[in-house]
Amino acid sequence: MAQHLQPGGLGLRDPWSQSLGVMRHVCSRWAELDFTHVGSFIAIVGTVPAATRLLGRIWHEVHSWIRQFFLASVTVPGGDPLNSSIVHWIQTNKPRHYRSFTGRTQTRRSDTDRAAALKKAQLPIQYCPHWVTRWFYHDGSIFIVTRAESFTASMSEPSYDGVGGEQLTVGRLGWSAEPVKDLIRTCREYAERQTQFFVIIYSRDRYGVSWKPKARTPIRHLDTVHFDADLKKELISDIRSYLDPKTQKRYQSRSMPYRRGYLFYGPPGTGKSSLSVAIAGEFGLDLYEVKIPSVPSDADLEQMFQEIPPRCIVLLEDIDAVWTDRFAADRNGHHEAQPAPNCTLSGLLNVLDGVGSQEGRIVIMTTNRPEQLDSALVRPGRVDMKVFLGNISPSSAEEMFLRMFSPDLGCASHLDIAELRRLASEFAGYIPDDTFTPSLLQGFFQLHLDTPHDAVSHIPSWVQRELAKRSDQSFEVIHKAANASNDGNG
Repeated sequence: MAQHLQPGGLGLRDPWSQSLGVMRHVCSRWAELDFTHVGSFIAIVGTVPAATRLLGRIWHEVHSWIRQFFLASVTVPGGDPLNSSIVHWIQTNKPRHYRSFTGRTQTRRSDTDRAAALKKAQLPIQYCPHWVTRWFYHDGSIFIVTRAESFTASMSEPSYDGVGGEQLTVGRLGWSAEPVKDLIRTCREYAERQTQFFVIIYSRDRYGVSWKPKARTPIRHLDTVHFDADLKKELISDIRSYLDPKTQKRYQSRSMPYRRGYLFYGPPGTGKSSLSVAIAGEFGLDLYEVKIPSVPSDADLEQMFQEIPPRCIVLLEDIDAVWTDRFAADRNGHHEAQPAPNCTLSGLLNVLDGVGSQEGRIVIMTTNRPEQLDSALVRPGRVDMKVFLGNISPSSAEEMFLRMFSPDLGCASHLDIAELRRLASEFAGYIPDDTFTPSLLQGFFQLHLDTPHDAVSHIPSWVQRELAKRSDQSFEVIHKAANASNDGNG
């Protein structure tokens, strides 16, 4: 090959010749190596795994020795609400860079866009930091938190979010466990502050073994549930009086059982379940949902009630559908097979106010057909107050209009309050009294949330269509089917 000359008469070899020269230089240096040294180096490298295992065993022994003699600890079982509170506090208040995560499909949608919910789309993936041991300094002490690496049943639950399923051990270098307990109290108080704007709804897990958080719903204000204003004030005043610590002392000093029961009744869609959630949010109570048909036996029902904490709301929805269908069939002489619950009415009465029943809870029962309830179930002492939730009135429709288009929501920011009240009054004038349920009217608002003028202009035709449906004979069939479905939104 031809060589290229540069100014000055110095010639450069072509790349191929230059590469051959580099290879010859490497080979000559390799020939000069002392292979005895290379063998020593390989032998040293081979001892690294063994040395690592030895150091691991030494650290394990030292760690066990420290835990035995210098570490005070508290163990929290997996699945306990306190477990997730501790983990969330650590991840929020003691941040660090994580490289390992637990990936899980988020099965519950957090948005409320009904149109988006109907689309077939991939569910989002939730990533939670995964760690086994965490050391951190807090309040003058060194803490170590260890999560067990064992699979638990809670991890297979669809609602499990990757936190709180493993057994957790919180330790501190020192002799006293009091600082550990103080830290746990701090974690719980932090979790309570984070959930003060939510209502935690508990239900039995799919195995029927323990109570699990079913949902965390935002607090629903009482003004979003529309029924008689005077009755609403009386109900809230009664609950507030019952929850007053002085009331409990008065009950106990007179050997009276400290319990309170309420019956919410009315047509489907009048807000019975919504009122229960709103009351829980108003008084900062958790809500425990009991589904009688799914309880295997009276003994299981009693166990469920024994595990419910004293200060909470127990919700028994559609209580009329539990036993009455079977009894009605017997009275009419029909011998068709009717599904019957495994637990009995006497079993329910026993957990409500029997000898071994717990005190301090609020029991709310809802029904669409109060006339079919057994008199023993609704007698005073089990049901202390009956609340009727009926169809919406024009005045309540006006309140709903003002709430839907409140300037605080930015819906009618261009209107002054006087104009908005005028539109609300005009809207309410089209609503017949005691005809439509609040949920039905709310469905209308969901279709006309653009402007208040849009809602007012469309309400006359909507009312005419709904009234025409009621006059249609086929409506009765739809109505019965809806009742038989026992929709829990009542």
